[in-house]
Amino acid sequence: MGAVKLLRYRTAAPNFGDDLNDELWPALAPALFEGGTRGRDSGAAFVGIGTIVGIDPQGSRTLHVFSSGAGYTRVDRWQACKVEYHCVRGPVTARALGLGADKVLTDGAILVPLLERYRPQVSDRSGRVVVVPHYETLDFPGWHEAVQLAGFDLVDPRDTPETVIRSLAGARLVLTESLHGAIIADAFGVPWRGFAVSRNFSTAKWADWTFSLDLQVDISLVPPPDPVQLFRFGKRSEPFGALLSLDQEAAFREFNERTSRDARAPFLKAQAKRMIEAIPAARRAMGYEGERTARALDELARLEPYCSRAGKRDDLRDAMLARLDRLVATCTVSLIAMP
Repeated sequence: MGAVKLLRYRTAAPNFGDDLNDELWPALAPALFEGGTRGRDSGAAFVGIGTIVGIDPQGSRTLHVFSSGAGYTRVDRWQACKVEYHCVRGPVTARALGLGADKVLTDGAILVPLLERYRPQVSDRSGRVVVVPHYETLDFPGWHEAVQLAGFDLVDPRDTPETVIRSLAGARLVLTESLHGAIIADAFGVPWRGFAVSRNFSTAKWADWTFSLDLQVDISLVPPPDPVQLFRFGKRSEPFGALLSLDQEAAFREFNERTSRDARAPFLKAQAKRMIEAIPAARRAMGYEGERTARALDELARLEPYCSRAGKRDDLRDAMLARLDRLVATCTVSLIAMP
């Protein structure tokens, strides 16, 4: 067993943002996970990329939090653990945890361009517009056809990190519902725009990350090609076509709501939704179709895109690498001292 356990969220279906943890951190800090412990378990875990503050510690007694975000789980779930916050994803997470501004850096995926294997090859540079739905969005019908109708390329976030990252890094523009679609595009200096479809979209985690880069961002509401997605996750109160301006105060309120609410839908309402889901003709009659989604994506691609300043990214990378080096040094000393 390695010196420090790598703790990350594991989904039923692959999700490149979560899966990236398994490749990025061992490559950047091999001593942290190998450590020469000769099979001993240190009882410590490294908590990296993802909205995973409060995740099940899986028996670990010490947690080293490095660039993680809060937003889905109550932060008091770690009361029985010793938690060291080396850096967090952004100011919303820091506020939720009661941490000072010195703990705010950005998402750890900003380090991805440092690894040679993720840099796009000449053959990867399509110069195309790519669309990255959230990995759960692709459980619902019509997205591949809608993106094709818009004349864009769909990037499936359930593919391997290397495949997804090279597609994003080689694009001209990235339209993304996936937060890590935007994070990776930005890390490589590729312009991007974010979009939301349903209440499954978290403004809290997007604001957390964008404010870490000094970006003021609007998110576009795009109608899905099939309404079944809205039955499952709920429709946002804003109309499709609206722009959602990310705000720290609103994001913090959403964080509190998501980590405290009872998400169970009333039984009769859930039953009615399942009946409509089972009848394709009834869903089509509601006005949702691929052409409508394609038009919305085309309009989104015409808006002014976002991308952080290169100097800001470089400063954050340098600061994050320095903290990673200190973490490795501290853990190495602790492991040597283990009986």
